[in-house]
Amino acid sequence: MADHPLDPFALLSKSQKLALDATTGAFDALVTVGRTAAQPDEAVRQVAALVNAVGDLASASVQPLQDFVTRQREIADTMASLATVQADLAVLVESLAHRHAAVVQSLENLTAPLFGLVARETPGADT
Repeated sequence: MADHPLDPFALLSKSQKLALDATTGAFDALVTVGRTAAQPDEAVRQVAALVNAVGDLASASVQPLQDFVTRQREIADTMASLATVQADLAVLVESLAHRHAAVVQSLENLTAPLFGLVARETPGADT
């Protein structure tokens, strides 16, 4: 995974190394210029490289975070969709439960007289 050119963590690591190298080079050049004042063009080049490396580091640091936030938004949207579907399912199950209760009530109404008759005529029930 780290060898993939679009891997944000590999890009971050590479950018950090380049920024560190550029920082070290720029500070060394500035110290040298401060001591000798012989190569101001080299110091400017080193500082420009430092600015570019820091910009690349900032870009590489932001991309993984932006990807993470995007994925979290996708998860939140998926969970909201799931909650909506579950709410719809709950309404459907509630409706089925009421219908089933009505069927049970109808069966009780139909069978109550029969059960009453059977209970009165069972031999040995009076014992």
